[in-house]
Amino acid sequence: MNRKGFTLIELLIVVAIIGIIAAIAIPNLLVALQKGKQKSTMGDMKSIGNAIESYLTDWSQVPQTGAGPVANLQVAWFTPFYIKILPTTDAWGTQFLYTPLAALDEYEVTSYGRNKVAAPAPPQALYDVTNISDFNYDLTFSNGFFTLGPRVKK
Repeated sequence: MNRKGFTLIELLIVVAIIGIIAAIAIPNLLVALQKGKQKSTMGDMKSIGNAIESYLTDWSQVPQTGAGPVANLQVAWFTPFYIKILPTTDAWGTQFLYTPLAALDEYEVTSYGRNKVAAPAPPQALYDVTNISDFNYDLTFSNGFFTLGPRVKK
């Protein structure tokens, strides 16, 4: 009996090892994908905020289009001069919301996160962590910085 090949036990061991590696890698991959979407969304929000800040510098007030989707800013006097391409949706496909606040120089740009619904702000202690694995939190960019979003604990 001089046959070459693998025994059934050897094949089962290899399949089990591959299964264990996949069980460890897939959750980490899914978290990395969501974290990438969150960071992309935050970058788009900063771009929108920078455009609004430039408008504020020129006109001494933020655009007064009323609260609603950021797409309302896509008008002839805003889009080509302050931002070349206005991102209107976050990485999860939900429209950004723009809200000019009561003071003429304050604004908010909001994304509802992965779950696409407005949620009450979580307690600050739960939100000041470096590794957030729940991407359902809302993100808010207001007056040049994130007032709601992942933060590094100090």
